[in-house]
Amino acid sequence: MKQLEEVRQEIDEIDAQLAKLFEKRMQAANEVAQYKMENDMPVFDPVREKVVIQKSKEQIHDESLKEDYGAWIQKLMDISKKRQRQMMSANTVAYCGIEGAFAHSVTKRLFPDADQKACKSFDEVFEAVCANEAAYGVLPLENSNSGLVGEVMDGLLNYPIYIHQVVDERIEQCLLGTKEATLSDIKWVYSKDQALWQSKDFLDRLHVETIAYPNTALAAQYVAQQNDKTKAAIGSKENASLYGLNILAENIELDSSNTTRFLVISTKENEQLGDYCSLLISVNNTVGSLAKAINVISAFGLDMDCLQSRPRKGHPFEYFFYIQADGKTNRENLEACLQALRPVCLINKWLGSYAIQRKED
Repeated sequence: MKQLEEVRQEIDEIDAQLAKLFEKRMQAANEVAQYKMENDMPVFDPVREKVVIQKSKEQIHDESLKEDYGAWIQKLMDISKKRQRQMMSANTVAYCGIEGAFAHSVTKRLFPDADQKACKSFDEVFEAVCANEAAYGVLPLENSNSGLVGEVMDGLLNYPIYIHQVVDERIEQCLLGTKEATLSDIKWVYSKDQALWQSKDFLDRLHVETIAYPNTALAAQYVAQQNDKTKAAIGSKENASLYGLNILAENIELDSSNTTRFLVISTKENEQLGDYCSLLISVNNTVGSLAKAINVISAFGLDMDCLQSRPRKGHPFEYFFYIQADGKTNRENLEACLQALRPVCLINKWLGSYAIQRKED
């Protein structure tokens, strides 16, 4: 019988061989991904995967090991699919809306050479990034007039992502109508709820009915399709040119400094610390709990410039908080701060460190 050290040495030698074979297999997976990209093929082929796993199990003579080996091959194929998706999505950026939406305009400006993936909802953007269908996602977090976008706050809590960059975008809202329409014709106005709120004073003076739409570009598209001079949309000048609409009024927002803060999200954290950092926390509903958390953050020299609350879904009258703070520190200090927050927080989620590109940049 072999001694334990002999067996361990044998296992080490086998593991070294497996490591080389694993690298070789992943290199082959990269070539498969390249072929699939060139031929517009999907990453996942369920028929092929089933055949590969079955053939692999048939190569095992020990019946007691067949299922375990099949599970191992399945894991290898899952890793391979993940790498293929990463390769195939490395130049893809997801956003919510259609062509002409403000998020689409920001995406084009930040990633002019990227492939753009239009999503129907904010959750779809988060899911595309987490599934490696897109390297980045562009999402609105907050407007200077209409406030937070609650669904995006929920996504920051529920999905394993980091904030990669923040961009402040000046938003100029316009009233868009058909070619024959005048202001006096308009009875119905369609747009994203935030856009309707940002233009509330103007709409009140116009005495119109408002209808919320998923986003400004979809609203403009709908008005163009209806070709009804009593219907108008709130959107950008770009929407007018894209969908053949007339600009009936410009800069109809409440505040001329109307600005939306967009997040660029990723599953990878920035390696270099930026000027700002963010985290999400939730505390016990007891006297002084939030103050304790804030005191911890202050004790580590992090100057908070934003504290926003949001109800926790499924937890009536409980809240979580989005915090933005000065990130001009070192990683050791940040990690110590997060460690110190654990005893006083129910939720303590680090969102990363990043730079902010402000509207005047």
